[in-house]
Amino acid sequence: MLSRLTGRRLAVGVAFAAAISPAAAWGPLGHRIVAETAALLVQDDQPASWGPLLARHRFELGVYALLPDSRFRHIDGGGGETEAPTHYLFLDAPPGRAAGSVDRRIAQFVERAGAQLQPVRAPKGGYLRGATAEGDARRVYLGLYELGVMSHYSGDVAMPYHAATDTNGYAAGEGGIHFYFENDCVNVFEPGLAADVLAAARKKRASWLASWGAPKVPASGWVRALLKDSLAAVEKVSALDRKHAITKGNPPGTRIEAERKPAQVGCGSMRPLLVERLAKGAALTASLWESVLPPGVDFSGAGTLSFSDMEAAPDYPAPTTDER
Repeated sequence: MLSRLTGRRLAVGVAFAAAISPAAAWGPLGHRIVAETAALLVQDDQPASWGPLLARHRFELGVYALLPDSRFRHIDGGGGETEAPTHYLFLDAPPGRAAGSVDRRIAQFVERAGAQLQPVRAPKGGYLRGATAEGDARRVYLGLYELGVMSHYSGDVAMPYHAATDTNGYAAGEGGIHFYFENDCVNVFEPGLAADVLAAARKKRASWLASWGAPKVPASGWVRALLKDSLAAVEKVSALDRKHAITKGNPPGTRIEAERKPAQVGCGSMRPLLVERLAKGAALTASLWESVLPPGVDFSGAGTLSFSDMEAAPDYPAPTTDER
């Protein structure tokens, strides 16, 4: 499936360790798009219950989605060594190599969100402070935080280089492709990109979920299926990068950035693939959220419930499983 890339990796096997760099994630705009799109998908699915509440808080969800990069990596005890592996899962890692744990991190936050939201029965209130809210309103406030943070990791699953050991293209002579694809290109296309992502997610979400095995396969299976899809997409990004963006590649295996055209010029051919990857991340996120949103909640007293504040400076939610 990835024979060309595999051949390159074998050719530079001695440089394997140098080829792996700490995986970043979608940039701020990418994670915001995933979270906000997911909220609107839930609104489509649940217009009389959870959907409007999540849609009203889609900005907050998008801010929470950035916390694993903007905060967690800086408060987990130093240089982010504990947090970093929770952002990826290298499906092509050789036996015995560290592979990451994004699938387990997602499961952790699904459980955390469920713990807050499952007891909710009849939230009430309009515009209020979540920090001082009580009862169901307080549970909703805290649950939104967990859902937003979780969306970071489920968004990462859709980013091709979070599934591949050559996380930044160094081994393939495409150094710097990770940030170029996920950040520079996204920045160039937004505003406008988010609308196309939403349209694609609405159109194709059902078929994507079916291809991931839903509803027969549990949510953990959807995550693994999208990771496999992301690994397969590495070859697509690579081909577009080489044909339309790179002007001078790096010596394979060295940690030198390849030279590329400015994003305004080099990213044009990558736009459809960016839309697809972000839309798939949003589709996965919305479905994971819906797996823990309890049915039968009475929202008659919470038609305008919204929070004037956000969960500020939360403690670092350390991984609960061995990340090796």
